Formats: sequence, C-alpha cells, structure tokens
Amino acid sequence: MNKYIFFILILIIFSCSETEFSAGLENRVTATIDFSPETNFNNVDFTSDDDVGGCPDHDIVFIDKIEDGSLNNQYYTIRIEATDLYKSENNCNQFSWYTTEQEFIQHKFIINAYTEEIGSYMMLESSRYINHPNLPTSGITAYYKLERSETNLDNNGQGIEYYGNDVELEISNLDLTNGTMSGTLNATLFRATPVNNPSDYLGVENVPNLDLYNPLLNDYIGDIDGDGYPDYNLTDSIRIENCVFQRISVINNVP
Repeated sequence: MNKYIFFILILIIFSCSETEFSAGLENRVTATIDFSPETNFNNVDFTSDDDVGGCPDHDIVFIDKIEDGSLNNQYYTIRIEATDLYKSENNCNQFSWYTTEQEFIQHKFIINAYTEEIGSYMMLESSRYINHPNLPTSGITAYYKLERSETNLDNNGQGIEYYGNDVELEISNLDLTNGTMSGTLNATLFRATPVNNPSDYLGVENVPNLDLYNPLLNDYIGDIDGDGYPDYNLTDSIRIENCVFQRISVINNVP
C-alpha cells in the first residue's frame, strides 16, 4: 500500500513539473478593457493582431538592462507592447472580410516594469504610492490609448490616453532561450486626455471638477478638498482586466 501511495505522489510531482501555461491565445495578448470599473457595464475586448502574411508583430516584449555607471546600481526593464487595430480575423490582411461587434475599435497598451532581477517566474506588483507601509510602491507604469472608438470616433484626432501605476503582473514563464514570455496582467489607469463630448465614448465621464492625470506633463492628481490625499474620486478610470499573454515574442537586449 505504501509503495502504491509513493508511486502516485511521484507521478503527481512529475505531472506538475511538466505543466505549461496554456491560457489565452498562442502568441497573442487578450484582455478586457473595462471603461466603467464601478459598474462593469462598458467592456470591450482586446486581442492583439496576428503577425501573419507580412503583418507587423503587435505583441512583443523588450528586456533591457539599465546601468548608470555607479557601483551596484543597475536594474532591468520589461516592456510589453500590445496593439489591437484589426477585427474579423485580427490581422492586417483579413480585417475587412466581415463585420464584427466593436469593429471600429483601435487601441493599444504599453506596460513598463522595473525589477532588480530577471527570472523565469516573476510576480511583480505596483501601486500609485511612492512610499506606503502596506502596499507595493510604484515600480510599474501602464499606458493605454483608445485610438478609435466602437462608433468610429477618434476625439478630434487625439484619441484618449490613460496612465496608471496600480498593476499586477505575473510572468509565469520567461524563456529567454526560445525568446517567449507568458503570464497575466491587471491594471487600473486614469484618463489623461480632455474629451468635449464624453457621451460619444463608452464609459467616458466628465465628473464635476474632473482631474486628469498625465505624468508625462507633470499633471498629477490634486488635493482639491485639502485633506492631504489625492482626490482619485474626481478622476475617470479604466481597468485592463483578465489580460493573458501566451508565448509572445521577446527581444532580449541584455548583453
């Protein structure tokens, strides 16, 4: 009996060790973009375009090593870029074969993660806080741009941009030998771009005293009520949810 139990345990161990991350679409990035996190009613799908038949690679990871020349002062960046411009067959050659729901939507996102080490498995978390005793401090930046809406509008050519630091990034398999990476991602971002007609866009809302957030312009969330904390209740936020990337291409720039 003991030998039988031992055999079963060994079988389970080896089976688990050979289990591969298999969620999502092969060589693609999929996600849900929730434009109204408070209600969860205004969602759109995100599926990165397929790089077939000469189409560009719209899901790619860049890994770099940053050094400033001083002793022991180095870190790595992991940059995930994903773009969804084409529906139907999700590639640049077959996007107009038939009409799908959300046919006109064009959007993209970029995730920049900073880490001291690179490994095959990594769990990276970040928050909007620079120094907080109970929450992860800012170590990841997220960017999303809605270039064209489901009603074929582009906000007078500007699109609508969002930025954020509340990110959970789980890298389940970074394979530098074969140049692929798999994992999951969730993030909260805040609107940076003014929108004159918010009702024309899914989930966009101009609340009274709306505070836009654009760190590239040093435009941060203010403290209008003077309580000592940024007024995130005056922002317009979105969520990147249930994002899965399955063996997407890695460009390793680390020497």
